Amino acid sequence: MKIRKTSSSSIFVLLITGTIFIVLTRVRNQNPYSSLDEGFSRSMYRSRFFSKPSMLFFTSLGSGFFMIPLGMILFLSYKRTGNRDKSSFILFNLFGVRLLTVLFKQVFKRKPPEWERRTEASSYGYPSAHAMNAAAFYSLLLCLSGFSKNMKMIAGYIVFLCIIGMSRVKLGVHYVLDVIAGIVGGVFYNLAVIKTYNLFVRR
Repeated sequence: MKIRKTSSSSIFVLLITGTIFIVLTRVRNQNPYSSLDEGFSRSMYRSRFFSKPSMLFFTSLGSGFFMIPLGMILFLSYKRTGNRDKSSFILFNLFGVRLLTVLFKQVFKRKPPEWERRTEASSYGYPSAHAMNAAAFYSLLLCLSGFSKNMKMIAGYIVFLCIIGMSRVKLGVHYVLDVIAGIVGGVFYNLAVIKTYNLFVRR
């Protein structure tokens, strides 16, 4: 089964997310942006809007401990039904985006917040791996399920990603810019893979 041709709206989102990621990468350590980022992140960290257990729950939905098993179940299901294209996309998504986040963290080397962390964190924080991996994986699920044109599903997807991202700030392991960069980076990665498929892969 072929993935549907990339629409003009998808190309627009691809350009927007790529541009946002580049801009955030350039300003992440520059004042006044870094100071505003730290101040806003600290305020969110100190707020009592969500409890720690709820934040741990949502952050788990953006972790590899949840997404990789789910992705492998989908991979095996698509493989069993002979849907080689979808099964390949699952693998590229699950592991490709993780390699990319590791590379980004080593290149950009932005330290995470210095306040008390409420969960484990990596040595570098930019971009947020949870946010980027979740954005890539769940946007792929939207595409594969046929809901990528459903505005209600898209709105729910955006809210869901924002909560996952906010959980990383609330738990003290990321700044807000780390999370935003992760979300737009994950969406960009997924759409770029789909676009590349449509351009170069022939069945």
